[in-house]
Amino acid sequence: MKKPFTLSIRSILVIGFGGLTMVGIVASLYLGLSTAFHNTQELLSEKSETHVARMVDVINGRLRPVEAQARWIAKHVREGKLPLRTPDDAAIALAFDAVLSATPQVGAAAFISPSGVIRQWLRERGDPPVTNLADSPAVMQWLKDGGNNPKQVWGPPLWLDSLDTAVIIYETPMFDAVGYLGYLVLAVPIADLSLSLAKISKNAFALHGKNNVLAHPLMIDWQPLDKKAIPTPGAIYQGRSALVRLDEIGDPVLERIWSAEYQDLIMLKDMVDTSAVAADIGDRQYVFLYRTIKGYGPAPWYVGTYINMATAGDVVRRLGSAAFAGFWIFIAALVIGFLLARALARPVRSLAKASKAVQDSDFNNIPPMPSSRIKELQSAMSSFESMVAGLAERELIRRTLGRYVPESIAEKLLKDDGGLSPTEAEATILFADIAGFTALTEALGPTRIVEVLNAYFSRMTEIIEAHGGVITQFQGDAILAIYNVPIEADDHATRACLTAMEMRTAVSEEIFAGQKINSRIGINTGTVVAGAVGAEGRLTYTVHGDAVNRAARVEAMNKETGTSVLITDATARLLSDIAVREVGTMEVRGQTEAVTVFTIGDTKGE
Repeated sequence: MKKPFTLSIRSILVIGFGGLTMVGIVASLYLGLSTAFHNTQELLSEKSETHVARMVDVINGRLRPVEAQARWIAKHVREGKLPLRTPDDAAIALAFDAVLSATPQVGAAAFISPSGVIRQWLRERGDPPVTNLADSPAVMQWLKDGGNNPKQVWGPPLWLDSLDTAVIIYETPMFDAVGYLGYLVLAVPIADLSLSLAKISKNAFALHGKNNVLAHPLMIDWQPLDKKAIPTPGAIYQGRSALVRLDEIGDPVLERIWSAEYQDLIMLKDMVDTSAVAADIGDRQYVFLYRTIKGYGPAPWYVGTYINMATAGDVVRRLGSAAFAGFWIFIAALVIGFLLARALARPVRSLAKASKAVQDSDFNNIPPMPSSRIKELQSAMSSFESMVAGLAERELIRRTLGRYVPESIAEKLLKDDGGLSPTEAEATILFADIAGFTALTEALGPTRIVEVLNAYFSRMTEIIEAHGGVITQFQGDAILAIYNVPIEADDHATRACLTAMEMRTAVSEEIFAGQKINSRIGINTGTVVAGAVGAEGRLTYTVHGDAVNRAARVEAMNKETGTSVLITDATARLLSDIAVREVGTMEVRGQTEAVTVFTIGDTKGE
C-alpha cells in the first residue's frame, strides 16, 4: 500500500496560524493607526470613569481629613488634653490656630457652648468677637440635641459673613470627663471645591441632592444676590442658606440633567461606579457622566461632568467603519480557523474516545484510528494502536490469571513481571467449611454438589473480596482467606470478623443452587509466611504457619460449642467496634497450649 503524503504539524501551524497572524497584524496596524490619534482624546469608558473618579477623590480629599481632624479634637478634649473649660482664651485660641494650620481645607473653626456662646477662629483674618446666640430658639434646641443625641454630621451649605463665602460645615458634639461641652464646627469654603473640580473639567459639577448646585466653575466667585436674606432657622453663625438651585446657576445644560429624555450609551455601558446617559438638548446631544456619593449629610451628592457629543461624532463614525471592517476580517479568520481546527480535531477526538475506552478497560469497543496527513498525529495514532494491543493482551492475561488465583495476586504478578517474593507478616486468617458436607455429597451426587459448591463459593468470594480479603485456597468444601497479606490493611482483624458475620447471614438467608446449607467459620490472628510455592514452572500462592493451622482447628471447635463463628483471643484483642462473647478455653488438637475462643455478635451501638 502506498504511503500517504503527510505534513508535519509545524508546517500546518506555520502556514495556517502564521498566515492568520499576519492578517491580524496588518488589520491591527490599519485600524490602530487610523483611529489611535483621534481616539486618545475622546470618550472611552475607562477614561470617563477615571475622570469622574478624580473629581470624587478631590471632594473626599478635602472633606475626609476634616472629619478626621474633628475626631482627633474630640478625642483630645475627652481625654483632657485640650481643655475647653479653661477661662484662658489665649490657650484655646492657640490650640485652634494649630487646628487650622494642620487642616488647610478648613477656613474657619468655632466652638459653641450649651449656653449659646460662640467663639470663632478664622484663617488669615482677625477673629470676630465672641457672640451669644442664646436668643435663638433654633440654635438652643440644636445645642440641646447635641448633648442628648450626639452625632458628627455634615450640615447644608451656608453663606458665612465672617469669611464672605459659602461653606459647608462639619458639626461635632464635644464631651470631657465632666460632661457635655457644646459643639465644635469646622467650615470648609465651597469656592475651593469648585476651583479644584474646574481644574479637572470645565463642565464639572457637584450637586447637593438632585436640585441644588454645591460646586461648579460659576460658583468660584459666587455670592448671594441678597446678603441681608432672612437667616436660615438653626444655622449657626447666623449664616444664610447657600443652596443654589439648578435653574439659578446659569448653566442651561446642567439645568436639564434630570428632565431631558435620556438615551443609553452603548460604548459606556460597562462602567462600574459611574452613570452615563445622553440627553438631547435643542439640536445637540450631551453626555452626562456622574457618580453618586453619600456620607456628607442626609442628601446624596452627585459629582460629575458633561460633554458635547458633537466633539465625539467623528469618533463614533470611525469606530463604526473600523467595526465593520473588523467584522469581516473576523468572519474570514473564523472560517479559516474552523477548517483548520476541524482538520486537527478529528483525529484528536478519535484518539480521546479510544483513550476513554482504554481507561474503562473496554477493549472490545475501541474505535479504529483514522489516518491523518499530519505526520505527528499519524505517528501518535500508530503508537496508540500498538499500545492498545499490548494492554488488551495484558488485560486478557490478568483476567485469565484471576480465574485461578486471587485477582490481587494476578495484578501483583503482572506488576512484578511474574515474581512474588515470600512475605512474613501478621495477618488474620479466616477458615470456613460446609457443615455435613459428606452427607450432602452422598445425597446430591457429584453433579449437583458441584453446582451447589460453585454457587456457595461465588457468593462467599464476593463477600470476602468486598472486605479486602484474599482467598488462597478452595479445599474441597473449605475456604482459606487471609487479610493483610498481600494487600496491607491495619484493621485486618475487623475486616475478617465483618466478613464472617456477613457470610453467616448469607448462609442463613440464601439458597445455593436450590440447596440450603450450613457453614462453620474459624478466625485467628498471627504471623504467617505468604508466597508462591510448588514445582518449577507450576506455582501457587498460599500461606503457611501455625496461625493458619490454629484457624482451621478453631473452625472445627464450632461442632463442640454449637456456634457458627469462633475467633481466638489473638483476634479478639484487635477488635474495637465488634461485640464479642467469650465461649471458653479449649484444647487445640496437635498443640500444647489451650486457646480462649469467642463468638462475635452485632456491631456495638447498633
